[in-house]
Amino acid sequence: MKVRAILDYKGVEYEAVNPLAWQRRIRQRGGIGKVPALEIDGEMIVDSTDIAYALDARFPEPPLLPQDLRQRALCHALEDWADESLYFIGLYYRWYEAEGRKPIRLVFGNSLGGRLVYRFYLRRILGQIRSQGTLRKPVEHVRRDLDRHLDAIEALLKPGPYLLGDAPYLCDFALLGQLRYLKSTPVGGKAVEPYSSIRRYLLQGKATLASPAA
Repeated sequence: MKVRAILDYKGVEYEAVNPLAWQRRIRQRGGIGKVPALEIDGEMIVDSTDIAYALDARFPEPPLLPQDLRQRALCHALEDWADESLYFIGLYYRWYEAEGRKPIRLVFGNSLGGRLVYRFYLRRILGQIRSQGTLRKPVEHVRRDLDRHLDAIEALLKPGPYLLGDAPYLCDFALLGQLRYLKSTPVGGKAVEPYSSIRRYLLQGKATLASPAA
């Protein structure tokens, strides 16, 4: 969501492909072997932050990074927090929490192959959440973490309209992607409702960040 929103915001034409069909190519040419991955000018770039910087270098308008060095440092810190901390809260409520997990199970279908693939990805993702630490916490502890994250986001969005003022930057694309994912879960969707600034931010982001630049 983050990378596609950046491409749309900058008005860059692109072709989306099924990453499962490109796994070997992404692993061989990208090194890390995971998505998001973007092939541009013959180069395979992986990791959403590296992709964002590469796109900003090639298509500088509108910019993804502030000119002011302190603002740029804040942008980096906020982006990294959204990508590396809030990210696992979203995974927890989509892949571990019982109601959040139900739609994922349906996507894989009831065939033997679908059930096996589902179990493979479930074990893999739950292992990541456990290694990071979120899954080792009691349910009520994770909920406190969620509430603290949302309290912080609500405060950061005042006066707004974006994290660092009037213009959206890379940190906004990271945060909006995580918030959209979190809001799509039953627990996350209910948790977001009381936060008026977050709801406004999501609506504004949908209208602005996903619209190609002039």
